Amino acid sequence: ASSMPAERYDPKTLEPDILTFWDKNNIYQKAKEKNNGKKSFYFLDGPPYTSGSVHIGTAWNKSLKDMMLRFKRMSGFDVWDRAGYDMHGLPTEHKVQARFNVHLKDEIIKFGVAKFVKECENLCITNMHAMSKDFQRMGVWMDFNNPYQSIKKEFIEGEWWLIKQAHDKGRLYESLRTMTWCPHCETSVAKHELEYEQVKDNSIFVKLKVKNAENEFLIVWTTTPWTIPFNLAVMVNPDIDYVRAKVDNEVWIVAKPLSIAVIGAVANKQFTVLEQLKGSALDGLEYAHPFADIINYSELKKQAVRVHTVILSTEYVDTSAGTGLVHCAPGCGPEDYEVGHKYGIPPFNTVDERGVFPKDMNEFAGFVAKKDDAKFVDALRKRNAIIETTEVEHEYAHCLRCHKPVIFRTTKQWFFKVEDLKEKMLAANKDIKWTPNAAFNAFDSWLKNLRDNSVSKQNFWGTPLPVWRCGSCNDYEVISTVAELEQRSRTKVIELHKPWIDDIEIPCVCGKKKKRVPDILDVWVDAGTASWNCLDFPQRKDLFEKLFPAEFILEGKDQIRGWFNLLMVASMIALGRPSFKSVYMHGFIQDALGRKMSKSLGNYILPEEVISVHGADTLRYYFIGATGPGLDLSYNQEDAKLKNKNLGVLWNIHNFVLDLAKTTDLNPAKLDVNIVEKNFGVEEKYILSRLHSTIQLVTQCFGEHRLNEVPL
Repeated sequence: ASSMPAERYDPKTLEPDILTFWDKNNIYQKAKEKNNGKKSFYFLDGPPYTSGSVHIGTAWNKSLKDMMLRFKRMSGFDVWDRAGYDMHGLPTEHKVQARFNVHLKDEIIKFGVAKFVKECENLCITNMHAMSKDFQRMGVWMDFNNPYQSIKKEFIEGEWWLIKQAHDKGRLYESLRTMTWCPHCETSVAKHELEYEQVKDNSIFVKLKVKNAENEFLIVWTTTPWTIPFNLAVMVNPDIDYVRAKVDNEVWIVAKPLSIAVIGAVANKQFTVLEQLKGSALDGLEYAHPFADIINYSELKKQAVRVHTVILSTEYVDTSAGTGLVHCAPGCGPEDYEVGHKYGIPPFNTVDERGVFPKDMNEFAGFVAKKDDAKFVDALRKRNAIIETTEVEHEYAHCLRCHKPVIFRTTKQWFFKVEDLKEKMLAANKDIKWTPNAAFNAFDSWLKNLRDNSVSKQNFWGTPLPVWRCGSCNDYEVISTVAELEQRSRTKVIELHKPWIDDIEIPCVCGKKKKRVPDILDVWVDAGTASWNCLDFPQRKDLFEKLFPAEFILEGKDQIRGWFNLLMVASMIALGRPSFKSVYMHGFIQDALGRKMSKSLGNYILPEEVISVHGADTLRYYFIGATGPGLDLSYNQEDAKLKNKNLGVLWNIHNFVLDLAKTTDLNPAKLDVNIVEKNFGVEEKYILSRLHSTIQLVTQCFGEHRLNEVPL
């Protein structure tokens, strides 16, 4: 930034001066323009969420990205480096809700949806500008003047184009499914939006009385007592051996391998085996539900003759735990739903969006799913249906957004049909370069287990689902552009978000009006379309035809089920090919003791805390070489101090070289063989040899994506 180098390495003074110099002289723009027209390198920025401040992990991520981009520019590539931001979704809704003390959907509606959405938009834009400023303070060279933003009209149209492509190809459908549901966020939660925590729950061993038999019971086990009112069947494995065991004056039916554990250990009872039989012999056995006195199951029995009978399943019944008989509530779990669907048993579940039982559940009216498990246990105990309760520690799904436990709920959602694309995706994935190889294995495993996940949400702040449906004849159509919507509705479209988009109606062939289905799109669909939205496709074609697919993406290991997943799904549906050629995956940042950073533990730090003391270069230098691809980084302040000292040594060496160049009238950047032979001794030649060997090694490291080895 000046003609004379500073005497001492002081990043707190130097770095702001350098940033000012870059800005004043358009250095970043000149570096980009230098390679205009040369070989292209399409880097796709995984959009960070506009949460308000740059997380320490995001700083690590951007440091690695900037490192690769600088290398590619210095190697002569015309680099596409447009920054991007993920801006819709529940985290923003939650912050606005907290700010205005509105917590339920009814309260948001009373507050005013238009006002609420505008507050969400303002928060995201404010946070985006703050984050861009933070990234630039870190010295990151990316296009922050024209970032792609998921809230913009053009971006939303890019998502609508995907939905239209899915519809035209028969890959968009609506279905009644048993879905994971967050009663706090009041919306469905897809598989990739779940996090699992170890929790302790009370499990129960329940007696279900066999019909037309004297004191005979099927014994089932569950960790979710609140689902017992929705029980419609009992699953057994046809190939497992079961026993009818006399226990006191009753007969219990359990799996033979578990009989001692259940009857002897859990119930602490003596028993005598009366009969041994295969599970297949139990098929169709009827039982009386313990809550039949308060819940009217008669309508369900009209729909399916197999309600409250034993059904068979080899896939979901084993003897690893429980009793070998599995409580089946098709409205309360995906596996239960699948088996129930096979037998024509409906997905019965009537809890509302907040997990509350309705009035027609009589004694259970007002009870809350999961939260009131103990009340359901008491109700079973009153009916002499409980053998025992035992505490179990197990993994339980939580909402990735609010971190609260989820439940299952029967609900209509929109889905992408992708299960029949798995083999094509698996084959395409073999041509993608993954670093480390463990990332390939993890993504390969994810794809092998890929299911049709929902793409719809029941919230306010998000890309509107572009489906208009007639309430009279049920005909619907999918809209792909604003121009098409204006033409079909004969209405000028000003704002694409809720609630304004919901006012636009389309004439139906039946003479009535089509209204938009009120759902919004899963925020991961936003991110999944970034590969073409970053290039302003489909509005413009030239950049897409020149650059797509992305040469390189770089994100953390949590994106296996997140961004990597949706990038693949979206591009395979819309384009029939992957949207990226190579991936570098890093781990998570933990504290020096290997613990997850959190404010509650007091071990959470912001990048600014490091930068204000040691400078951004220290932070970047430390991050880049601290650990290998895919591995977690345990942040240690002493290591950061050491890196700062190393940079001080490097600064002094540079000063020495610059001073030497002036005194010898030699320019290190313009050395040729003659100058070297004439002026340099063996020591200097050795140093130059090491320099060029290092250049070769560094180039190789970049080419092989061994990024952590570059500064070593």
